[in-house]
Amino acid sequence: MTARETDPALAGGGFSVGVDIGGTFTDCAVIGTDGAYWTGKVATTPDALSAGFFDAVAAAAETMGLSCSELLGKATRVAHGTTAGINALVTRTGADVGLVATAGHGDALRIMDNSGRVTGASLDAMLDYSASSIPEQFIARSRVREAIERIDCTGEVVVPLDEPALRASLRGLAEDGARAIAVSLLWSHVNPAHEQRVREIAAEELPGLFVTCSHEIAPRIGEYPRTATTVMNAYIGPLMGRYLDALETRARELGCRTEIVFATCEGGLVDLETVRRYPLLTAQSGPVGGALASATLGTHMGFDNVIATDMGGTSLDASLIEHGRVGLTDETVVERHQVYLRKLAVESIGTGGGSVAWFDEGKQTLRVGPRSAGAVPGPVCYRRGGTEPTVTDADLVLGLLGTDGPLASGLTLDYDAAVESIMELGERIGLGPVECAAGIVRIADNQMEDLLRRMTVQQGRDPREFNVWAFGGAAGLHGGLYAAGLGVEEVTVPLAELASVWSAYGIASADMARTFQRPTHIPTPLDADRVLEAFRMLEADAERYRERVGLAADDVVLHRSLEMKYAMQWYSVEVPLGAEPVDAAAVAQIPERFAAAYEQRYGAGTGYGEGGMIVTTARVTMSVPTTVPRPPRRPTTPRQPTTPTRRAVYWLERKRFVDTPVYAGKELRPGDQVNGPAIIEYAATTVAVRPGHRMVVDDFGNLVITIGAALLGERGPSRRREVEA
Repeated sequence: MTARETDPALAGGGFSVGVDIGGTFTDCAVIGTDGAYWTGKVATTPDALSAGFFDAVAAAAETMGLSCSELLGKATRVAHGTTAGINALVTRTGADVGLVATAGHGDALRIMDNSGRVTGASLDAMLDYSASSIPEQFIARSRVREAIERIDCTGEVVVPLDEPALRASLRGLAEDGARAIAVSLLWSHVNPAHEQRVREIAAEELPGLFVTCSHEIAPRIGEYPRTATTVMNAYIGPLMGRYLDALETRARELGCRTEIVFATCEGGLVDLETVRRYPLLTAQSGPVGGALASATLGTHMGFDNVIATDMGGTSLDASLIEHGRVGLTDETVVERHQVYLRKLAVESIGTGGGSVAWFDEGKQTLRVGPRSAGAVPGPVCYRRGGTEPTVTDADLVLGLLGTDGPLASGLTLDYDAAVESIMELGERIGLGPVECAAGIVRIADNQMEDLLRRMTVQQGRDPREFNVWAFGGAAGLHGGLYAAGLGVEEVTVPLAELASVWSAYGIASADMARTFQRPTHIPTPLDADRVLEAFRMLEADAERYRERVGLAADDVVLHRSLEMKYAMQWYSVEVPLGAEPVDAAAVAQIPERFAAAYEQRYGAGTGYGEGGMIVTTARVTMSVPTTVPRPPRRPTTPRQPTTPTRRAVYWLERKRFVDTPVYAGKELRPGDQVNGPAIIEYAATTVAVRPGHRMVVDDFGNLVITIGAALLGERGPSRRREVEA
């Protein structure tokens, strides 16, 4: 297995480094040109995220026999998935933002399309309307200024921009404490002239302030989500700028010779300056890395249909991979606000190893999450000041986790502290510590199972047609339960010890990619000249970006697509057109392609071509494909692994403690088989082979767990495609 020689990220003996900062741990994965990999895992440093970044790199470098400086000096790529921006949104610690809106439209954020009470709300909140409320705003109404101007839906200037009044408004925003400016004017996505002029005047009146224009970050129709997207980008802009400066400065001090690139929520890598201008693109960039790795390496290994589940310390992040591809969405909910953000379809629930278990006084019941203990103070058993029991504490009380040996960042687990915290919670419910811990685990697994059911069964997909991939630090312990509840027959822990840093691995091996799009309105019969002109403009945007970033023209691939809908409909469907240039003949085939894509999503016979079709958006994605070194296949020899140690483990299926074998994962070899119940331990993750399940190490080094006949009945056909040696 050798990387493609022309691959700029991996050729020449260099290393590709990926770093993913999570809510509890910061992970690093390093990939060599022959596919060899090394990992590092340290506790996240919430007050100085860049410190955790370099701590993780240093931890990986140590396993290679290198210093942090030596590794960074040898790296040909350093890629980063950061939570700095999304953390600021969640904790409301961004900048004070001023908004410039069209006169008469300053309240778009508060009206919220009349959906504010239900957008992103829990089911309980939706059912109790009297107790519901609109979400907390990211901008005070006193910091909204209405500009006298108007552009209509065709792009014509109806009312010129009143520049003297605008200058006074901007000065007033600064006096009112605004440290960033969001600009969202009507129909700016059709004609951005007024927004561009506002930016120029803001630079003159308020030099140095961060400015975001809606036509740049969200060029789409829909005033509320476009404005919300613009405000959020401005809200985190100054903070992200400081973070990027600190990261870049420290990297240079340590001898890093390549520019750090950043993972986006769409699944590609972009340069530092793009992230500096559009930091919102990094939202959920960490979980996206895990979805990418599952899609690319899953295809290599013969797993085309995968439910990718990433359970870390804070959340479970899940995505569906069908035929080797992860779905994309153009709209998402961030902190209960609808925003325009093109991203891989990753859904999350606040259930992770650090999720806090608590007693709901109102409903007199045990609850788990969504609040997490995070990295600081962390679970009680970490002995970092945590006082509230978590899922990790429950796993320890049940014996699923052990206390032998140090974990990431030198952590050791305090069993007695975990028991004491869960005992206090259990006393409020009338349960002993073991029964309470079992209840915590059951609730957590049921919550994760419910998320996966919503993503599959409720979307018309049969989960039995998929293989569940369990990665992140905690998924190996819990995947067997939430997969069994779905009727899935196999759970894969990918590349075993690499699974705990799977998202970092995906970031290290991702493509450089950036999407450019423009709104349009082209009804059928399609005017080929208008369609081709839209693509020419986008290709010119992509070319300017390529030149600025310094990518080789021969390495670039352009993928074109259109958003289309039937006339009088609101929601559109993406129609991929591939990487070949579009000509008049290809345009003639677009209506047929749209009809096929529409029926694929909504079912046969659901289209209504007689009503006409409309192209709403043209899109070009520019990428530089990276050849991911394929993990080597090794001969398999069926055998029982070496003699395990043993400890008492409480299994929910048995409702009692069972003397259980515990295997050292680093000693397992391809072909090894383990029958459940059993525990497999690695330095950064633990895998549970539940009663009635069987684990086999396949020829790639994956742990493939077959869910037994006692739970599912007769086993169906394998969901894995045969791959060449």
